[in-house]
Amino acid sequence: MTVRLIGVKEDRVMQEKAIEYLTDKIKGKRVYMKYDHLKYDEENNMLCYLYLENRTFVNAHLIRSGLVGIDNSYKYKYIDKFFILSEQLDG
Repeated sequence: MTVRLIGVKEDRVMQEKAIEYLTDKIKGKRVYMKYDHLKYDEENNMLCYLYLENRTFVNAHLIRSGLVGIDNSYKYKYIDKFFILSEQLDG
């Protein structure tokens, strides 16, 4: 199954670091997925908000750390929060 993180847009410059972060934090660990009003994308990939067992919000952490951009191609629950996190990074 392929899962896409809601609100996360690939940044080609930071792609390797983002993959390294995800591999380090997620591989072999228990994670939890939460869904929004749109559960699948146009390619039938599941869309989710991903949380680690300790409640770390992976989508938000990736954005806050500057490893990814923000997907604004559709509306979702945390879009405003993600833009605020991104602005804090810039400021």
